[in-house]
Formats: sequence, structure tokens, C-alpha cells
Amino acid sequence: MMNEVENHTQFALQSARFVGRLASIALIIMLLSACASNAVVSEQVKSDDDIVVERAKARWAALLSKDLERAYSYYSPGYRSTTSVVDFMFKQRTRRVKWESSEYLDHSCSERACNIRFKTGFKIEKAVPGMNVYRGYDNIEETWVKPDDEWWYVPPKS
Repeated sequence: MMNEVENHTQFALQSARFVGRLASIALIIMLLSACASNAVVSEQVKSDDDIVVERAKARWAALLSKDLERAYSYYSPGYRSTTSVVDFMFKQRTRRVKWESSEYLDHSCSERACNIRFKTGFKIEKAVPGMNVYRGYDNIEETWVKPDDEWWYVPPKS
């Protein structure tokens, strides 16, 4: 009889340990999933400043990689209504100044407009007689506007 009680007690203890381990694992999984969902939420909640800077960097990345259709997609609807993608691509490909790099510097924003500064590297082929290529850097300030729910690049008037 004592053996039976001891066996039953051991079984009860093992079952309790097993249930405790399961509860601990479930708690760990819930905590990890809560942390993961908080990370996703915090990534999704970006400020307007972050969004416009990301778009400006993406436009430069597209220009530098010669993905002109993608670069064109960041231009304001007003610009795109007066300049076709074909005209835009032609202008970019026939420019004397060729962009080689861009580095984000800083920005200042109001509710519906941002000025974003980049340090850009460029080259000009055959800039002067006797010089095959001239390379230089310039700081460029861009204007971005948010007329509705999206930020758009507004090129300077030429």
C-alpha cells in the first residue's frame, strides 16, 4: 500500500512539475510575442520627419542607381502633370552634371513642408579643355511638400 501511495505522490509531483514547465514556456512565449508586437507597432509609427527623410533618401538612391522611373515617382503631382516620365528621363540622361553620391545632412520641417539638405558628389566630363573629368561636392537643399497624405519632392524652377 505504501508503494502505491509513493508512486501516486511521485506521479503527482512529476505532473505538477510538467504543468509548471508548460506554464513557464507559455509565459515566455507570450512575453516574446508581446515584445515582438511592440517592436512592429513602434516601427509602424513613424513621424512625418522620418517619413519625408526616408523618401528623400530613396529618391537619391533611385537617381544614383539610374532607376529613373522610381526617382520620377517621388516628384510632386504638379511636376509630373507638366513633365512626362520620358521627358524626365531624357533630361536626366543628357545632363552634363552626373551625380555620384549623396549623403543626408539635416532637415527642417513645418507641418506641410520640409527643407532637406544633402551633400552630393558629382562629376562633369570635359568641363574645361585639358581636363577629362572634374569631380566635386555640393550641398543641395531640397523642398518637399505634403499637400495631402504623402510627401512629394518639388524641384527648383529651371
